[in-house]
Amino acid sequence: MCCLMKTTSRCESSNAAFKVNSTSANTLVQFMMCFENRVDSQRCRQRVSEYKTSSTVFKGNTDLAIEQHAFAIYTNAVFAQVQKEIIKGKFLCYITNQTESSNTTLLIDVTHLDKRNNITNVYQVTYNTVDHSASCSCRNFTRIGYLCRHVFCVYRLKNVAKIPPQYINDRWSRDALPKEVFSLSSRYGVNPHAPSVMRNEILDLVTECVDVARTDEDSLSKLVAQLRDFKINVLSKQPLGTIQNETNECEMEEIVGQPINIPVEVANPDVVRNKGCGTHTRISGPGEKAKAKPPKRPKQLRLCKRCGLYVDDHDSRNCVKVAAMKAAKAVAEQQRQTAPGASTSD
Repeated sequence: MCCLMKTTSRCESSNAAFKVNSTSANTLVQFMMCFENRVDSQRCRQRVSEYKTSSTVFKGNTDLAIEQHAFAIYTNAVFAQVQKEIIKGKFLCYITNQTESSNTTLLIDVTHLDKRNNITNVYQVTYNTVDHSASCSCRNFTRIGYLCRHVFCVYRLKNVAKIPPQYINDRWSRDALPKEVFSLSSRYGVNPHAPSVMRNEILDLVTECVDVARTDEDSLSKLVAQLRDFKINVLSKQPLGTIQNETNECEMEEIVGQPINIPVEVANPDVVRNKGCGTHTRISGPGEKAKAKPPKRPKQLRLCKRCGLYVDDHDSRNCVKVAAMKAAKAVAEQQRQTAPGASTSD
């Protein structure tokens, strides 16, 4: 992956990758732990990319068969770049001159346009009519690893439906990593029991078959038909549900360490009186019983400004003197109104 990187760039990229989890002050053990975390995160990103590549549906922007073939062999990220080259090779490139240098070799001049249909440059493509090999003067395949738009323009003219195998770089393909890396035994460990080993092998075989025939609709339909027939034959001979249940029970007994079918006696729970079922008081807990209640504080004496005494039963607003003064005032007012010769007007 470092074909275009300098030596210093390789070191800098490695340092930048490990700086995320590690520092220069770590010990050897700490560095190994950080190294494992970094590798796990990289594997996680690889698994996400593999899932996106395998679950993406083809959406072509041209009617060329070579675009669908590129989708079948390249990953999503690389196919996006190759698709741009195919589109530009169809709409922004055209052939201006074609000469025959030998019986099987053609020299083709391809003119490259920009988005405003202005000529930017002219490239020469050497095309072999036998094995469909091509080399362009831009050297895009040598520098990056996939064909350029000028070669795709020539392939469109020559009706080449598939990319030649010599131009398919393994590092950009879907099957760059072996399928054993993503197998169940590699991810979750190896179970020595024979049924578990065979189940993992069956899943790996089915996955490999689906990956090989992922673009061939006839092969996929045949594989589905064969699996359905095999399922019907197996289910007609023996009930798989009973065997599966027995296997699960044995595995549970092995994990728990005792048989599952043990008689268990369960007594009735104690009856608890719910809220509102009677007039009994709430049951106090031992913590509440052990906690001593503080004694009540005595009433504090206050000074009454009317009578000038320290009392605790009244204050200046409801003092006895106030009540007596109000009663005497009311009696005097009544006597004044009832006296003979009292004036009723000011």
